[in-house]
Amino acid sequence: MPTPPTLGPVARLRERNERVLKLRQQLREVNLRQRLMRGFGASVVLGVLGVAVPTALTWKRFDLAPINTVIVLLAIVSAVGFAASASMETIRHASPRPGAFGARLTREELELDLEIAIENRLIDATPLDIPIRNRQFAYSESVPEELDQLRKESHRYRRRHNFFQLLIIIGSIANAGAQTFSDTTQPLKSIIIGLTMLVAICAGVTGYYKFRERSFNLQQTADSIEEHANAFHLGLPPYDSTDPATNLALLTAKVESLRVEQRRREQQLDQPPETRDPSN
Repeated sequence: MPTPPTLGPVARLRERNERVLKLRQQLREVNLRQRLMRGFGASVVLGVLGVAVPTALTWKRFDLAPINTVIVLLAIVSAVGFAASASMETIRHASPRPGAFGARLTREELELDLEIAIENRLIDATPLDIPIRNRQFAYSESVPEELDQLRKESHRYRRRHNFFQLLIIIGSIANAGAQTFSDTTQPLKSIIIGLTMLVAICAGVTGYYKFRERSFNLQQTADSIEEHANAFHLGLPPYDSTDPATNLALLTAKVESLRVEQRRREQQLDQPPETRDPSN
């Protein structure tokens, strides 16, 4: 039986690119399932609190059985959704590892495979000796994907910041209202303590992780890259040179400079306040 012909360098590089794209798609599916799992889990917790807190406040005064029944049913549905999402957290790999046909890989394993695939793609691309101008052109074509990724991360941090700020506002208002009747029943005093702890925890989380600052930095970087990309495509200064190669090299250098600056800002946020450089 004749042996199958080996792939050429270009075909092998195309195969590496296809594998990287598939792994990224699988990672997006895993991330979606994990978000669903967290959402269903939060719904279960809210359902339990929605039954326990009003019942404790109105014990032997109001009959909340009809409302509690609906909330319990919704909590059960959320629990089923949480269990289904947890069982589907891993997905079937399109190209299983040798000796592990049909294996279901976790998110960490997929991320490791993606890093290996990117490294293999780099190894296969090195012998091709692609001209610098072609690399710069490919880099400029990847700018829209970079913008989309930056905006997605910015929106994610913004949602987290808004969520915790909403909890702080609702917790503060509820705490102030509960303190008005703090001398009536003992369960209400426990609720006041819980609300105070909730507000303090949310304030601590937002202060430590700095979701708002991270969202602002990412959006600022995305806007700057988009501004330079539009100027490049429209031939506006500083990309108004008659030599296309000069404009392409200038865009590549500017986008990479903005990306480096963004990474430095992220590292600056991760440092303790006493170690930060005041000049940045």
